[in-house]
Amino acid sequence: MKNHFFNDKHFHQVFNHLKDGIFIADKNGVALWCNDTSTKQIGAPRSRIIGRHVNDMENNGFFTPSVTKIVLENREVVTKVQTSKDRQFLATGYLVKIHEDDAEYILVQVKDITETVKNSFKLEKAEALMKQYWEELQEMKKTQQKEQTSQLIIGNSKSNEELLDLVNRVSSVDATILLTGESGVGKSLIAGEIHKHSTRRDKNFVQINCGAIPENLLESELFGYKKGAFTGASQIGKKGLVEKADGGTLFLDEIAELPLSLQPKLLQLVQDKSFIPVGGTELRKVDIRIIAATNQDLPKMVEEKRFREDLYYRLNVVSIQIPALRERNEDIPPLVYHYLNLFNDKYMKKSSLDKGVLEHLQNYSWPGNIRELENMIERLIVTAKSDTITVSDLPDKILYEEFMEHSIRKLNNQSLPEYLEKIEKRLIEEAQMKYPSTRKAAQSLGLTQSSYLRRLKKYGD
Repeated sequence: MKNHFFNDKHFHQVFNHLKDGIFIADKNGVALWCNDTSTKQIGAPRSRIIGRHVNDMENNGFFTPSVTKIVLENREVVTKVQTSKDRQFLATGYLVKIHEDDAEYILVQVKDITETVKNSFKLEKAEALMKQYWEELQEMKKTQQKEQTSQLIIGNSKSNEELLDLVNRVSSVDATILLTGESGVGKSLIAGEIHKHSTRRDKNFVQINCGAIPENLLESELFGYKKGAFTGASQIGKKGLVEKADGGTLFLDEIAELPLSLQPKLLQLVQDKSFIPVGGTELRKVDIRIIAATNQDLPKMVEEKRFREDLYYRLNVVSIQIPALRERNEDIPPLVYHYLNLFNDKYMKKSSLDKGVLEHLQNYSWPGNIRELENMIERLIVTAKSDTITVSDLPDKILYEEFMEHSIRKLNNQSLPEYLEKIEKRLIEEAQMKYPSTRKAAQSLGLTQSSYLRRLKKYGD
């Protein structure tokens, strides 16, 4: 290849038809020729390109980095992304050796990838956005499920979060569950939520309070009876709650109240999911999940032979201890406002809490737990003299308990007589300083003058 070839017009016409830029330099890095596309890419006419060294062109911002320079240094094919003005290019440099003339040239093919990069960026951005939306959607589903599960299991305490997590996990399995906790903590609510989020959600949730039905009727209520099973029985018989729960969930509330005489029959139901109706002889099978609940100490009842040990262990496959409200004090405010909104809507009220009311509610021990709180908020909304519920509207038991707690704390390991004597001494000293005569000082304290003088002498020593 002779140098005059770079001036050949046919050569120009051929390479000027290319959409890619063609840039040719000698072995020293001096530009020899470039096609029309290359001049557009560089942003300068040939007169400012031909004869210039690539270092000089790079320094003047024609392109960055110089592929020609890198090829000369590495002596191999090089591909780099170049920037020129506001465009991006994919430049590939080749070392071309002409053995006849013992010459070397650098040929750089440059492709404009600005739009490709933009589209790729848009695609990546769209994919990232889709991923973000997908993650947000999944999070929304989780939140929605959690909100549904915690519709009334309200609170932000650690113990409440742990309870919600456990409820969500056990809902998806079919194990027997024993709910324990004080009266009013929401055992029946949690049992219902477990069923609602289980695979049995489309079937019946049947609840029975074992302590609310007379012992002589409980067996027939649970297991049903055949016609003519006993005096007064229906002639067509009756399906029990166990059968009504077939395919779904049977919730046995207050299980500790189940009579000992019925416990063997329940044990068979828990073990084999089978039972015999009252007056019947044939064994019936059911597909049910059993959830039991109690506020009693079942292990102690087992020790006292008031509850069957084998039944206890059959029921206690998964145990969920529901904390008392006093053990999750930080959950009281959200619960209060939940029921405030609930009963405002129910009674078409606009009740709000005055300053200090919430603090009194948080200081109360809530022996009746959430049920007591719910009832109290409803009563306050109904009975408050105005739309603003004040401290004076609160029941005396809340204020009295708080006063007693405060007073006991003030004892500070003193006996009550020591504490009262300390208060009396302070009052005597204050009266002595305030009034010029002992008669007036005694009068201010509701004492006779002689009684006041005796105390004055006692505390003056």
